[in-house]
Amino acid sequence: MTPPPSSSCPASASASPAASDQDRTKSLYDLQWNRFPIIRPEEDRATLHARTGWTAEDLAGRLVLDGGCGMGRYLKVASEAGAAQVVGFDLSQAVRAARQVNARLSNVHVVRGDLFRPPLPPRLFDRVYSIGALDHTPDPRRAFLALAELVAPGGSIAVWVYPRQRPALEAVIKLHRAISTHLPLGVLMTLSRWAAPIGGLKRRMFASKSSWVRRLAVLLNVATIGVSMHPDPEVRVCDTLDWYAPRYASRHTLEEVVEWFQAAGLVEIENLSGRVPNFHVGQGHGINVRGRRPTVSQPRDAIENQDKLQLN
Repeated sequence: MTPPPSSSCPASASASPAASDQDRTKSLYDLQWNRFPIIRPEEDRATLHARTGWTAEDLAGRLVLDGGCGMGRYLKVASEAGAAQVVGFDLSQAVRAARQVNARLSNVHVVRGDLFRPPLPPRLFDRVYSIGALDHTPDPRRAFLALAELVAPGGSIAVWVYPRQRPALEAVIKLHRAISTHLPLGVLMTLSRWAAPIGGLKRRMFASKSSWVRRLAVLLNVATIGVSMHPDPEVRVCDTLDWYAPRYASRHTLEEVVEWFQAAGLVEIENLSGRVPNFHVGQGHGINVRGRRPTVSQPRDAIENQDKLQLN
């Protein structure tokens, strides 16, 4: 089965009814991923494993898809794990960075397309994942259902989205983003760079031996909730921009996301959230779910009963 060539499938304004609502999304990720094409091989491998549950053996020889691939760091991981072919698509011109990052990998193919109307044939891919992309769309459930259509019979899909927070923290987040989402991207880039030292300070405070310092760190973190604590200052800038700038950044419950999987007719639905420790202090927690498309021969009652649903 031949995947689409890397130069095909440009997204058009008419590709989705929501396309006109996603202009800021396209502009942001064009800027972000072409400005920060940061590859951290060990962290990228650990993150893809944590958020899909797949080992290299699970990817080897498979046809793999990344929905909302950004600058393509996980495409590289899947390719190097031995996937037969790896395809990634993104709404924005982040695809330019993804092609550059994976230029030497002949089994990686990058196309431009909309999660609502993926530019790929249905029921094609053995492994499909989307990490931190669905929640930046106007309708994450609808985007998921479209993406799930690309999973081949017997294949699996895993997604990671932002988690719903406690009401008080939700109020803080909404207040911050009510302001930040109306600021020009250039201004937010500058503010994100200025905020990077705050992320480093939070990181040191959380690591303190003093309980009082750690308590102060919690307060500081709430006040600067979107400021990244990544150990690499340049990644902090990128991650902070990614938190404050998108027009859409929805947060979800486990029950919500499980319902998406059930609506798509998927089985063996598993909650992967928090099963693997974060790679570094401050790495974002999320709602992380995986499921499988039944094989053609699977009995209908096995699908309807959802016997293997694992939410704990």
